[in-house]
Amino acid sequence: MNTFKSVFGMCVAVPAAISLLAVSAGAAPLMNQLGFAPDAEKTVVFPGNDANGLEVRDLSGKTVLKLKAPDVYEWDYSGEEVQTFDISAVKKPGTYRLFRGGEYVGTPMVVAKNVYDDLVKASLKWFYYQRSSMALEPQYAGKWARAAGHKDDKVIVYGTDKATGGKGKGTAIKSQRGWYDAGDYGKYIVNSGITVFTLLEIYEHFPKYADSLHWNIPREFPKYPELLEEVRYNLDWMLTMQDKDGGVYHKVSTLKFSGSVLPENDVAQRYAIIKNVTATLDFAAVMAQASVVYAGIDKAYADKMLKAAEKAYAWAKKNPEAFYKQPYDVQTGSYAPGDENGKDEFRWAAAELFRATKKKEYQEDLKANAFTANGAWWGDVNMLAAFRVALDSADFEKELVDAAKKVVMNEANNLRAVGDTSAYRLPAFPWSWNWGSNSAMANNGMVLVHAYLLTGDKSYLDGAQQCLDYLLGKNPHDITYVTGFGYRSPRNPHHRPSESDMVDDPVPGMLVGGPHLGKQDINLDGKESWKCPNYAASDKPALAYIDNRCSYATNEVAINWNAPLAYLAAALEAIYNK
Repeated sequence: MNTFKSVFGMCVAVPAAISLLAVSAGAAPLMNQLGFAPDAEKTVVFPGNDANGLEVRDLSGKTVLKLKAPDVYEWDYSGEEVQTFDISAVKKPGTYRLFRGGEYVGTPMVVAKNVYDDLVKASLKWFYYQRSSMALEPQYAGKWARAAGHKDDKVIVYGTDKATGGKGKGTAIKSQRGWYDAGDYGKYIVNSGITVFTLLEIYEHFPKYADSLHWNIPREFPKYPELLEEVRYNLDWMLTMQDKDGGVYHKVSTLKFSGSVLPENDVAQRYAIIKNVTATLDFAAVMAQASVVYAGIDKAYADKMLKAAEKAYAWAKKNPEAFYKQPYDVQTGSYAPGDENGKDEFRWAAAELFRATKKKEYQEDLKANAFTANGAWWGDVNMLAAFRVALDSADFEKELVDAAKKVVMNEANNLRAVGDTSAYRLPAFPWSWNWGSNSAMANNGMVLVHAYLLTGDKSYLDGAQQCLDYLLGKNPHDITYVTGFGYRSPRNPHHRPSESDMVDDPVPGMLVGGPHLGKQDINLDGKESWKCPNYAASDKPALAYIDNRCSYATNEVAINWNAPLAYLAAALEAIYNK
């Protein structure tokens, strides 16, 4: 709800249930703390109901823009009264200051080319810091260097050893390389799937920009662009997870989460846990996509991945009801939504395999499995299939292309309508405020970028900018949600390496999960002292966040959260700096 009142007139339709925050007239502005490209939309939010207008001055004191006070809106997600100024008319590169009532407020605002370049590189380099099975050396990792952990050269297949219900010592596989999934040390196929897709989308959509990026990682394949080198480190691990029959194990992890220790000190036995249809199809989709992307630089590797993808899809067709069920003695992440039916995974895999092979059977499967309106997250990959068909329309029959474009554009139009009328100018649905809400905002931005790529309509790019603005400071906490960036950023992420490395600064470039009202980590009953204090007392989702290591619900990091952040920032960089 976004009811408003004029700062000079009477209230209009303000519901009694809204509890407004008391904010002084001199409140600091909330804005993207990294700045804006010259031609980007630029909005600034002021909490409160100040009758003063806004002046934007350059560093010489010259006024370059003068605006009257806008209407006051109320944002349900925070309970605030706010005013939003559109200062997009400021296009000349430079550093600017904001004034209200003749007083300087807030922090400087930057307008420049390549303003997100360092953010893109840091958000991508973070995947190097998440590498399993190798030491991070000082020349690449700096003060975050660490010893190797989780060599994973003897991972036990779950259920084959006595500890997990088997009769023998256990069947072992090698499952080396790959990225740690989040704040823990597990490696998960389902979450790797959407993550790798998103990173490869950067390369598919913006290859020239992606080729220009360098961020100091060890080079094993010097002819690869660095982005594809990093992604290969995880693809190599994913390939180890495929059994001889084509099925793919769900994850590699210990039976229980470790404590806050460095990787080298987490020495409990690790398991490859349960082949299933969703992991197998996510694997098939990503391997098919990667086979297309890598074909021009490493045909042998591309062929290997495509063969693995087709074998996985065949296994899934034979085992369509083999859904993952978390064993009673396994307490690491399940990555298994309760309403799983596999249709979205079949849809995505079929789309990617048809593009890679042009084999009719995959398109026929896709035609028999209609797109839904669902947005993208690890538990529903329908939108990934729609992205593929809509943007690679030459490969698919017209009826599929039309259906895919309709799904993407309907979602984008709904997001744009919300963003254009929201007090914070944020394209967010009520269901965006969930575990990993910041990734939902980034994924919403991805939808809007795809709509822009389909239409060339800049209003969709403006919506994507709104999503990034929120993540980089235009939010009620007045912080960037990315470690190491902006004037204020998280210092205490829920991330085992950061918790145990004795380095005050967290690794830069990590997107934390963000606010929501799940309260999974709050000490509600007082019986578990290690849980967080009640940081969500207001019951407003946009306020329910705490920068504390205890908060795995709001301050953890994850590969599938960083990937859409990298895509969103890279897209804006590439498009505005052609």
